[in-house]
Amino acid sequence: MKNKRLIIIGIISITLFISLFMLFKKNDSTYELYNTDSPTRIGEVHLVVSDVDNLTAFYQQVIGFDILTKESKRVTLTADGRTPLLILEEQEDSVERPFPSTGLYHFAIIMPDHVSLGNMMLHFAQTKYPMQGAANHQYSDALYLADPDGNGIEIYADLSPDTWERDKNGGYAGGSYPMDFEKLAAEANPNWNGLPDDTRIGHMHLQATELVMTEKFYVDGLDFNVTSKDDGSLFLSKDNYHHHIALNTWSGTGIPAPPDNSRGLKNFTLLFSKEELEEAKTRLTDLDFLFEEKDNSIIVQDPSRNTIEIISK
Repeated sequence: MKNKRLIIIGIISITLFISLFMLFKKNDSTYELYNTDSPTRIGEVHLVVSDVDNLTAFYQQVIGFDILTKESKRVTLTADGRTPLLILEEQEDSVERPFPSTGLYHFAIIMPDHVSLGNMMLHFAQTKYPMQGAANHQYSDALYLADPDGNGIEIYADLSPDTWERDKNGGYAGGSYPMDFEKLAAEANPNWNGLPDDTRIGHMHLQATELVMTEKFYVDGLDFNVTSKDDGSLFLSKDNYHHHIALNTWSGTGIPAPPDNSRGLKNFTLLFSKEELEEAKTRLTDLDFLFEEKDNSIIVQDPSRNTIEIISK
């Protein structure tokens, strides 16, 4: 009887050890940190605007972009003089985007550090351009405003990835909390000189018609990972980032796509490796999502008719 009891205790101990080992192993995988040297995932944002000259002046004088190329009704903007980040295109037959409809909630410009974000905050105060809000999201600090056409813009700087908190599902615990304006101002250099060279587009936030098929498209089709999810929003990323794509149904479920000639977001680009692009083609085909294939890219619409060009780099 004693030997039998010892055997049972031994089995329980081994089972407990294996369970704890698997739990810690799972947590190690779940809590892998974002590597700040990870590749850029959002390339450029293409907007249809009401007045290309007016919008160009705003993005130069208020946001700090430089002109990369200029045509009569189309301007490409850059931060470093080489990399296109924002395209503004005026179309004669364009109409105001109806509300509610799918499309752009905001595009997010990421600053290389909090000094740059502080510079931008002081610049907004000096120009007296109205901001719509500011927040600490636990993984970033962000400023919010809109351009003269009403396109939402987030300008943000990440906090150190080793401070990003996880929720019980392994996703990122975000939220909107008061930002420390005094600390940000103290870090700033008051000599604003436009956007730093290493500025880029950090993420896209889109309005969706629904989230079930949307998740299928981005997760099963494009192999993004869910980093946060609730009844009205879905945050997705690659490389363990907090999010490269966010989608919401805050204006209602089942809202329509805007007319093809609406102002606002025309398309944006995602940057994949060659292998990732080939895998995406296979996945999208298996899921019956149609796409147009080009030499080193595909053009595809998500279930809310947001247009994406996925380019292999």
